[in-house]
Amino acid sequence: MNTTRSGEMVSAQIGRMGVIENLQSNDFSLTDGQCFNIKNDGLQPVILQIQLAGMQDDDFVETTFEVGWNPEIVKVVKQTSLSDLNLKWGY
Repeated sequence: MNTTRSGEMVSAQIGRMGVIENLQSNDFSLTDGQCFNIKNDGLQPVILQIQLAGMQDDDFVETTFEVGWNPEIVKVVKQTSLSDLNLKWGY
């Protein structure tokens, strides 16, 4: 396991994975606070507001997630009105 320059743990391999659900109702984060990567299993890129691993709790950045795995280390995905998303989390 390696770390980023900001000290966040990172791995090129995904060992756990799940579905990012209920984004139309709530922000998404893992219950244990673990940071994760996002896989866009849809057919088109999607733009989401996220909180990166090293960001303050109230700060978000808008990011385009291409189809497939994306390199950002995410702490929170902000609620969105987008529907028919097919997103997975993994670490």
